[in-house]
Amino acid sequence: MVGLAELAWAGTGLDERSIDHLHRLVASWAPLADLSFGDLLLYAPCTGGFDPATVAVGDDGEPGRSATSSDGDFVVLAHARANTGPTVHLVDPVGTLVQGPASAWLRDAIDNGEAGEAEIAEVGSHSVIGDDTVVEEEGSLALRDRRRVVDYVPVRCGDLPVAVLAREAAPAPIRHENPLETIYRGLYARFAQMIADGAFPYDWVERVGEFREPRVGDGVMVLDREGRITYASPNARSALHRLGVMRPVPGCRLGDLGLDDTVIRRSFWRRRSTVAEFTAGQGIVVVMRAYPLVADDRVSGAIALLRDVSELRHHDQLLLSKDATIREIHHRVKNNLQTVSSLLQLQARRLASPEAKVAVESSVRRISSIAMVHEHLSLDTTSDLDFDEIVGPLLRLVEEGLAPAGRPLKIRVDGAVGEIDGETAMPLAVVLVELVQNAFQHAGPPAGPAKLVEVRFAGTATTLTMRIKDDGPGVPDRFSLDRDAGLGLTIVRSFVVHDLGGSITIKAASAESPRGTVIDISVPRRPATAPIG
Repeated sequence: MVGLAELAWAGTGLDERSIDHLHRLVASWAPLADLSFGDLLLYAPCTGGFDPATVAVGDDGEPGRSATSSDGDFVVLAHARANTGPTVHLVDPVGTLVQGPASAWLRDAIDNGEAGEAEIAEVGSHSVIGDDTVVEEEGSLALRDRRRVVDYVPVRCGDLPVAVLAREAAPAPIRHENPLETIYRGLYARFAQMIADGAFPYDWVERVGEFREPRVGDGVMVLDREGRITYASPNARSALHRLGVMRPVPGCRLGDLGLDDTVIRRSFWRRRSTVAEFTAGQGIVVVMRAYPLVADDRVSGAIALLRDVSELRHHDQLLLSKDATIREIHHRVKNNLQTVSSLLQLQARRLASPEAKVAVESSVRRISSIAMVHEHLSLDTTSDLDFDEIVGPLLRLVEEGLAPAGRPLKIRVDGAVGEIDGETAMPLAVVLVELVQNAFQHAGPPAGPAKLVEVRFAGTATTLTMRIKDDGPGVPDRFSLDRDAGLGLTIVRSFVVHDLGGSITIKAASAESPRGTVIDISVPRRPATAPIG
């Protein structure tokens, strides 16, 4: 999806400072949309010859617009819908050009730096202002002959307006607004004036986390410049009740209600949006975000949004407890596997048969490779691990167990795997140990300074590949994995084909020379799941 910055750089003359200012506005305007009961659109003046189709892509994946801008035209940089009311734009208007007489009110806001109102009549797929028309994106309104009322303010960055913020909504039916709507629209008007004065967005905002961020529908309190509560919405009063506040709240400060008012005082002092959590017995947690209201360069009050996040916090604690339990299980499994490995090593020292000793030592390496994966999984809260971090220890495990003194085993590693899930890492670690161990046993001539084994990793977003190549005599003629595979290759095949759903091929290093064997492994990379937070 095309972002604000891409459209701004491609089609407007805005500098980096102005674009950053607009970014901060868009990042903070969700409560404003809810308070306005309408759609918020951000317009910026275009440079001549700009075609949004070269930047914007529609929802269906096809280029969206084909008109070319002229000087005096405007482009929609961003759009937000309110959670408190119906939308007037069923299709995302970002990237739409506003041209000709239809942009007169936008030009007036930029040139004069003044707020105003306008009305747009919709007839089919055309916007009608007076006797002039401009073609708009078809399907933006489901019904014909509809109108939009627009309240707009210039967006000031420094000394000059750089864009226009417009609230667009359907004309209100003939009815009396309830007190909540009147208060909310008044709050939006105060924010709109701050935008026109350059006091909003704030330079910096304290963060609480996307999934715990309060919205207007969760509860609103309005405070005066002395920090006294002048209004609390029904949902805000419910959140306060959860914290044990049973008395009437209008006219009280947070301190009078038994709550810490640091979040409000910090907001007034820093002129920034601040956030705090209030807790009560039995796991009750309420998040409060304060927005200072500034008029004539003075803090005139604040609004506070409240959200009861007790259930979310309970789920967070359950997830943390679950993560800790999983890590502890991995740690214990690793310890148990190491104990089994040590017992097998003791048993190997007492064996007289060379074949039995080799078999037990091979089992020790298999168990140790699995224990190594569990050790890395026990250090992280996720079920994924960076496989490249354990490749070195796995290969040292083979070197220390098999390479005799005076004739070392040389292992050359190229490429990388990256992060994979534990269910793939476990069998892949055993496969790597088995194949390198097998390559060592068959690599190189009977006499020589060293044996060389090459390991190469590669892959895509969906597939992992591993190649093991040795410098031995090569596979015998008519070699069959089904008929001639020993225990090690049988284990490898079982893991790769049956457990990981991959494939394995074994062939000579080249058609011209039988020297050396190449084993190629290909397994699917399981897609990572998106975190919940």
